[in-house]
Amino acid sequence: MYLRTRLLLGIAVVTLVALAISILVPLTSIRDEVSRETQASTQVAVLLLAIESSIEDAPDLATARVEAANKIRKTEPLRHIKIDLLDESGKVLAVSPTDEPQGGGGRLAIMLLPSETNVTLSYELEYHGESLGKLRLLSNPVSEITEIERNVFRTLILLALTIVAMAVSIYLIVRRGLMPVAQIHSALTRLEGGDLEVRLPRFRLKDLDDISKRFNHCAAVMQEAAAQRRELTRRLIDVEEEERRRLARELHDELGQSLTAIKVDAAYIAREAAGVSAKIEVCARGVEKVASEIMEIIRGMLARLRPHGLETMGLRDTVQELVNGWQARVADKFRCTLTFAGPVNRLPADLNITVYRLIQECLTNAVRHSRARVINIDLTVETVEAGDVPKRVALSVQESELTPGTQYTVAGGSGLLGMRERVQSHGGELRVDIGKSGGMSLQAWMPVTWRTEETVSA
Repeated sequence: MYLRTRLLLGIAVVTLVALAISILVPLTSIRDEVSRETQASTQVAVLLLAIESSIEDAPDLATARVEAANKIRKTEPLRHIKIDLLDESGKVLAVSPTDEPQGGGGRLAIMLLPSETNVTLSYELEYHGESLGKLRLLSNPVSEITEIERNVFRTLILLALTIVAMAVSIYLIVRRGLMPVAQIHSALTRLEGGDLEVRLPRFRLKDLDDISKRFNHCAAVMQEAAAQRRELTRRLIDVEEEERRRLARELHDELGQSLTAIKVDAAYIAREAAGVSAKIEVCARGVEKVASEIMEIIRGMLARLRPHGLETMGLRDTVQELVNGWQARVADKFRCTLTFAGPVNRLPADLNITVYRLIQECLTNAVRHSRARVINIDLTVETVEAGDVPKRVALSVQESELTPGTQYTVAGGSGLLGMRERVQSHGGELRVDIGKSGGMSLQAWMPVTWRTEETVSA
């Protein structure tokens, strides 16, 4: 069943039920009204017959007048009519009780009351040919209109209750019918936030079930594409790291040996020229000094290209050495604190290099752009419940104690993009924003996964 069909059927059923109630309830009241009107007509006829009978049975005229007056006074209240007993002079001897409401009727009775309010009928009463008095019948339209007013009021109340019941029923039907829409909206919000594992359940309504199938298919395709993109990024990073290793090896083996040979030759020339040619000796010492400076530069390049300590010392000592090196070079700009938690040295090799590059990039950005005096780096490795097997690694970099008058702004440069790609390639998440202190706040987490080492050729 489609959603529109279900809603239309529900609304139609509610409307039919409300219509049936609106018809059956007034019909029931009409039956009661007819019964009361018939009883009222019979009551008037019975009263007139009783009056005639009491007159016939009376022993004299005075008794007949008293009996007739008593019959009129003691009768039940009459509907929409009043009966008076008058003597020969027109004086009222007895008045029948009526159902006329107190106060003369409501607003509707006042508006609908005709100009000729009463219709009067009268006829003479006789006792054995002698005049007993006059019986007068007066119509009572106020009573009739007041009764109509009560019926209209009850009908309006019934109509209002029916409309309210219809509105509530339709609201519940629509709410229940559109309940899957809230699930779809929630799933779309999660998908927009990057949760590609979200899926919709099967729905009983055909059109919503079609939406669920298409949504799940799109989410699965997006998840597969994201996984392929992460794997491609991971391979590219592996290629990049392998190229760094190759370049570092060539710099160390080729250029390093050549510079060493130049230093040895320069030292030999300086030693041979000592006491023979001062100019040659000075020139040789200069060549030796320049070669030493170039070797120091190459050592720095090698450390940046490929941190050799990851394979020998482990991640903890390598990162500590990196931080100490930056701290020694730029001690006048900021102070860096480094804390570890968990089995840091038990991470996979690819995750080691990723964590190292993240910290390296953060320190580089701090030197270039930050105005903070303190940088706190926290590296935490979470483990499974039973044992010390790494489960997730979390990195936090917080800047604080900014120089007065400065404010850090999050920029979307290539460095941040590279960090985000590295984290996402491991299935993790990276967030960079402004911390409470006004400096940069970087939060990154990555799951620890072990994979078979692949040989990557340049």
